[in-house]
Amino acid sequence: MPAAPIKITVLGSGTSMGVPTLGCHCRVCSSKDPRDNRLRPSLLLSRHGQNVVIDTTPDFRQQALRAGVDRLDAIVLTHGHADHILGFDDIRPYNLRQKSALPVYSNEETFETLRRAFSYVFDNKPTLSTIPSVRLNVVKEPFELLGVPFIPVPLRHGPMEVLGFRFGNAAYLTDFSSISASSMALLENLDELIIDALRDMPHPMHQTVEQALALVQKLNPKRAWFTHIAHDLNHAETNDRLRKMGFLNVHLAYDGLELEVAVERLATSARQGAAPPAVGLENPEQPKVKVFESASAWHQAYAHTGRGSVLAIGNYDGIHLGHQAILRADVERAHETGAVATALTFDPPPLKLLRPEAAPLRLSTNQQRMEWFGAVGLEAAVVLPFTLELSRLSPTDFVEQILVRDLGLKTVLVGENFRFGHRQAGDVQLLRELGARHNFEVAIIPPVMYHGEIVSSTIIRREISEGDVSHAGRLLGRPFVLSGEVVKGTGTGTRFTFPTLNLAPDQELLPGRGVYITRTYFSGLLRSVRSVTNIGMRPTFNGTALTVETHLIDFAPETTPERIEVRFWKRLRQERKFADADELRAQIAKDIDQAARFFSLLRRMRTHQSMAAASLPLMPQP
Repeated sequence: MPAAPIKITVLGSGTSMGVPTLGCHCRVCSSKDPRDNRLRPSLLLSRHGQNVVIDTTPDFRQQALRAGVDRLDAIVLTHGHADHILGFDDIRPYNLRQKSALPVYSNEETFETLRRAFSYVFDNKPTLSTIPSVRLNVVKEPFELLGVPFIPVPLRHGPMEVLGFRFGNAAYLTDFSSISASSMALLENLDELIIDALRDMPHPMHQTVEQALALVQKLNPKRAWFTHIAHDLNHAETNDRLRKMGFLNVHLAYDGLELEVAVERLATSARQGAAPPAVGLENPEQPKVKVFESASAWHQAYAHTGRGSVLAIGNYDGIHLGHQAILRADVERAHETGAVATALTFDPPPLKLLRPEAAPLRLSTNQQRMEWFGAVGLEAAVVLPFTLELSRLSPTDFVEQILVRDLGLKTVLVGENFRFGHRQAGDVQLLRELGARHNFEVAIIPPVMYHGEIVSSTIIRREISEGDVSHAGRLLGRPFVLSGEVVKGTGTGTRFTFPTLNLAPDQELLPGRGVYITRTYFSGLLRSVRSVTNIGMRPTFNGTALTVETHLIDFAPETTPERIEVRFWKRLRQERKFADADELRAQIAKDIDQAARFFSLLRRMRTHQSMAAASLPLMPQP
């Protein structure tokens, strides 16, 4: 049976001022054809009872009422211009009704604008009225909504970078003036293409009808629909012109237009490499966990199966050996019973909201946690947005409303010190009592010991902060990892010492200042390469900012990678100031030689096998 299609509803097809435009009495603004009435550009995507909106325009409330949008599951923003974000405050009714924060996806530049325009949402100041509750997710690679991969398509909108998106066999490209060859490659084999075509007259930030038609000819979708349409283009006349030009598959979109697109071909193309794999996944076929942003979404996906869940609850920061023991027990129990092996976790961690001054720096990103959940064999993960409302749930309400009602709990696995509910009033004993009342099993997993100490995220954070990444790696079951974008440096290394890749880490916690033996991985490599990484202030050159700089040993990529992953094996030395660049260069050469000898010895002695014991399948090999 084919997968359920995505329903697309065009909420708005007009330009930034809408059509009719205020004070204008041209024949399009005065037209009686309802298709010439165009609200600001936005799209609604629906599947399996869930809804995603692309852009919250100033007309968002009117658009949502007109389309009958009773629930909203996520927001995707193409960019931060006013005609695409100013309806953001109108999401509050969905927060109140659904009792959860809404995930929002876009690039960092858009979020900077959003934070300025709606500062009261993000300044954490007390308020007497409701404000939108959201979780911002910076888009750097494909993500999943509606059970479908969303592939970001970078575009240029005049001088700024904006995002288009591909979902299933459709793509939405609004507000852009140019597109790169790499983005074009993401748009092959489309059934429906919705594309910016402002007017006939050239505009520095938008496609003209002629330019849009040229792109349609190159991409060759089954059908194309023009959007972000100014009052220069009459609907009926422009469609007639397109037909006479021979473009029988190209039409002007209009408010209320509904389309259905299949999702199967996108999944195939993604496996074949149309979308780049996430950095850090050495095996693109590695199992992926199904991620849900609410317990009710999990319920909607699985309740009809009657399988219920085997549930592991926790923050799982770092997924260390202790976490792995709980998660593997979860998977084993689920295999025995036929239930869904599920992790329940939170984002942000509870302390980030309740006591931010006491919240520890995080070892891993949410994406890393999801990758490792999949690697250990979990089928699903529920990432609950941790809100004040959730924190106020009593222990009994938390169990009955979320675990029992929504997640169909069969077995819950926790550590012996597990606490839950408002003010952490619930403990293992109460959980067992509730289990007897609601017919679920409580399994207590004992702590994992390593050389006489309990493995914990707290100890691992301490070791990493002090630079002992070797010990931290043994407790994690794999090397500690920093990942992120490669950013432009000062050029000092290339000019005076050795060329480096400068990393802007996604992670909050960094190893203590110093020089480390590392391995580095980025997309296109079959395996990681040997490297030396410095974390520090570059005191020899009177640096003022903390940097993460990695030199690849005996390897020079043809082009600078966009993202890298650096795996920390051992600290070589502390950072220190040298007399001059020549003395520093000589020391770095020694560091490189020492790192090369380390990996040669490691390979000969096969000592990495001791670290691999009980580790995740992601354990990198030197």
